Amino acid sequence: MRATLIVFFLSVSVALGQDVSRVFHLHHIDKDQDLNEFATMIRAVADVPKMSVDAAQKTLSMSGTAVQIAVAEWMYTELDRQTLPEFATKEFKVPNKEDDVVRVFFLHNTKTIQDFQEVTTTVRTITEMRRVFTFNTARALAVRGTVDQIAATEWMVRELDQPADAKRTGPREYQMTDTTLRPEPAVRILYLPYTSTIQQFQEVATMVRTIGEIRRVFTYNTPRALIVRGTPDQVALAAWFATELGKPVTAGTASTPYHYPVPDRSGENLVRVFYVKDVPTVAAFQQLATQIRTTAQTRRLFTYNETKAVAVRGTEAQLALVDQMLKDRALQLASNQ
Repeated sequence: MRATLIVFFLSVSVALGQDVSRVFHLHHIDKDQDLNEFATMIRAVADVPKMSVDAAQKTLSMSGTAVQIAVAEWMYTELDRQTLPEFATKEFKVPNKEDDVVRVFFLHNTKTIQDFQEVTTTVRTITEMRRVFTFNTARALAVRGTVDQIAATEWMVRELDQPADAKRTGPREYQMTDTTLRPEPAVRILYLPYTSTIQQFQEVATMVRTIGEIRRVFTYNTPRALIVRGTPDQVALAAWFATELGKPVTAGTASTPYHYPVPDRSGENLVRVFYVKDVPTVAAFQQLATQIRTTAQTRRLFTYNETKAVAVRGTEAQLALVDQMLKDRALQLASNQ
């Protein structure tokens, strides 16, 4: 019945070409902060130009085009209710727009606001949606974008919003279909349970971002989820790093060289991870890394302190020099014992 009324209201208003004013009375949103968050979310997602909040009366007053008010009324109906959907609302297709969809997801398993906001940031940046807004108390994530962007959001929310005791195995991958603006269709979620601290987790994320020159690498700290969007070659390199850095290692070992097929003007298409366990402190390890970077003249060298891993991207000659430096160092240490 409500859908019929909205359609009738739209058709009459659009035909008359007039702005519409409405007042919504809230029944299940009580606190002032919640009311203001709710109003901000509706204003931004629906593009309502004029809105006022009456905290005492628990009302939202607004005016705008028939389409803007229709989006706002749909959001009000879906969110001001005693029982919220378990996962998400149905899609609302914006009238008179060919590829414009609104949907609200509920992230009930994000225990803290920080967790909720980390997932929100990931969704916004991976999908490149401008209109992504939150209602913290309800853990409501409202998004407006293309069909492709909304579908990618649904996939990410299903993957990331899981109970704390869920067994997360990876990687998980999704292919976006609209690559007209960005030829980077692959989205992958990698889980790094071996990073016992957030600092370790962030070190790996920095390594993946910089070695692979991947612009969109984002982190969800609690489950140690690394979310990457890029070309198939870029996400393949990220997955290789995630696997390689989780292996048990001993001093003097190194990964096999990884050939990164993305063209590089300097010919630096080989990647390798070297492990240097026999350094007494992190400071000494970082000093060694600096020495390697300077001698081999490598632009892309990064470290993971927990396993004393040195990741290098360079030419065949540069990686050979790094390998030889570490072998000479090991021989020198052995002769001094």
